Amino acid sequence: MRVHRVDYAQNARRNMVFTQLKANGVMDKLILNVFEKIPREHFIPIVALSIAYGDGPIYCDISGRYLFAPQILGLFLQHLNLMPDDKVLVIGGNYGYTATVLFEMGCTAYIAESHPILVAKCREKLKKYNPTIHSGPLKMGLSKNGPYKAILVEIGLNSVPECVIDQLEEGGRVAICITTGEEDSAKACVFEKKANGLHEVFTIDTNMPTCTEFNESESFTF
Repeated sequence: MRVHRVDYAQNARRNMVFTQLKANGVMDKLILNVFEKIPREHFIPIVALSIAYGDGPIYCDISGRYLFAPQILGLFLQHLNLMPDDKVLVIGGNYGYTATVLFEMGCTAYIAESHPILVAKCREKLKKYNPTIHSGPLKMGLSKNGPYKAILVEIGLNSVPECVIDQLEEGGRVAICITTGEEDSAKACVFEKKANGLHEVFTIDTNMPTCTEFNESESFTF
């Protein structure tokens, strides 16, 4: 009698794709395939393994740091309109999941990360991609490799930082969670940079706590 091994993580990824991404309008086949391929449980703290494929943000052991909810990251990527070899900056690398998704989509991803523990996690998790990981204040971004086609800010902020605007190419897009002032409440937004400023192209309600690492006076507020 042949016994079939059940891959619970694989089943969980498949369920995540159908119930969280497709159900919320993510239809790009490349994005869906990448989400189903990458073991999300490898990019979160051990204590959070039971919610690796949950529908909310996951705390990354550092104050103010959370991994995007799957459907939010999927919607962000769909509205960023990325192509292979596009240069993308991730501000707030966390454990490297978002950058891994970008690499698997064929993009060239760069990471700006301020916390030594998270820098080490990114280097460990992403070593096969040989990524550029800049260790320094998040509010500085990573200008030397810009401008970027897209920037993902994986922290909750109450405004779009000036470094994001400055390091984005014209016509490029930024994905960011803008906190509303209510507890953990935020708007997941995608903006496009044009000659006369940033223009909103997508927004949806989400949950993301505010991160306090940026100097609020140096940000562009909506």
